[in-house]
Amino acid sequence: MVYYVRKGKVPEFRHTYDSRDSILKEELFGEESFDGPYSLLYHRTEPTRVVSIGGERKPEGAMGLTENRLHRHIKGFDLKPSGNYINGRVDLLVNSKLKIGMLKPEHNTGNLFRNAYYDEIFFIHEGSGKVTTPFGTLHYRKGDYLYIPKGTTYHMENGKKDAILYVLSRERISLPKRYLNVYGQLKEGTPFYSRDFVIPEFSETEKLDGDFTVYVEYDNEYMIEKRDRTPFDLAGWDGYLYPFTINVEKMAPIVGKLHQPPPVHENFSAQSFMIGAFLPRKFDFHPRSIPISYYHSNVDTDEFLFYSSGNFMSRKGISPESMTLHIRGLIHGPQPGAVENAIGKESTDEVAIMVEAYEPLKLTSAAIRLDDPGYMKSWVS
Repeated sequence: MVYYVRKGKVPEFRHTYDSRDSILKEELFGEESFDGPYSLLYHRTEPTRVVSIGGERKPEGAMGLTENRLHRHIKGFDLKPSGNYINGRVDLLVNSKLKIGMLKPEHNTGNLFRNAYYDEIFFIHEGSGKVTTPFGTLHYRKGDYLYIPKGTTYHMENGKKDAILYVLSRERISLPKRYLNVYGQLKEGTPFYSRDFVIPEFSETEKLDGDFTVYVEYDNEYMIEKRDRTPFDLAGWDGYLYPFTINVEKMAPIVGKLHQPPPVHENFSAQSFMIGAFLPRKFDFHPRSIPISYYHSNVDTDEFLFYSSGNFMSRKGISPESMTLHIRGLIHGPQPGAVENAIGKESTDEVAIMVEAYEPLKLTSAAIRLDDPGYMKSWVS
């Protein structure tokens, strides 16, 4: 939940009509059955109108390893552009709840998309474009998180140089509970506030009729809908569940006298993982502080990092679009010389996205092709 939004025309009362001459078709769009966040969408035509349904098997994304016993450096910068926003997604790390991967679309497509299983978070590393949804249009740019709830039909028009990290979750992605008061409002002292979120620009679609193809993802296959009327036919909507963007430039990192642990950088959470961002910030102000991460064992989590920009002081051999996976049961931390070199530094300009997952992450065959085989040796050389 972010905050209540009302756009366009909605009846005076829920589950009613205002005029028999123009009855709007109400759709309850919600997660977790009838217990989770939801919005009410008011269609001008029946949302169930599907002319035909087909299917298509997705290319096999076979696991390269069932058990991973090493820290990894995945060279995302070596991933070549391919496909479009639907079929160009390259899954790299997966478990039963999560898919983490990259999208570098080579071209656009007029086809629409809906994810039946996964909430979607996109981090825009490079590029800009727009997403059209029933709720309206969102424009995205470098540094944006783009959130699209599962079940949303949308079209993404990508820029020519888009490079996008994505995190897909079977669990509902939400704002961290500790950031919210009992009224659901963001508390003082959180890294962002309600005014920082950008919601879709809504306007009624003039043309309703046409030929529309919707690819609906069911994990390993697509259901393909053919429609003769646009899914973007709303007269209005209201509620708490909708796509949005928020740019990391608007966030205020939490800093302290001593080095702060990763949870202070959290942006989104679900039952079995969290997403956070390490952002430009002042370093710790104790006169003898060590301003980079201390050594730590991930006893209960696997830690994923996507390096977007800036100087990553605790790691060497890292470039923009590098991704690291530090696994539970194997200690990790700064590489040799990093602690000494960090002393006296007053700030960092890094931008990096983190995912901490309670269920172990497995590498796909694509991740293994991009793997840096010398990464484990970087702590002894």
